[in-house]
Amino acid sequence: MISEQQKPVNSGFGAKSEPAEVLAGIDLSGKTALVTGGYSGIGTETSRALVEAGCEVYAPSKN
Repeated sequence: MISEQQKPVNSGFGAKSEPAEVLAGIDLSGKTALVTGGYSGIGTETSRALVEAGCEVYAPSKN
């Protein structure tokens, strides 16, 4: 059972925020990310933004 109701974090980002907008000014050089679903849709855009920020990205998929 949840003991506390969820509350907004007031990050300044919302449902329409783009991944590149969220990562603007963040250097992820030397970092590695595993993006499930990174081969389509939102996952593709997230992967692209992470790579542009310097991150090494792995996106597992079914064959």
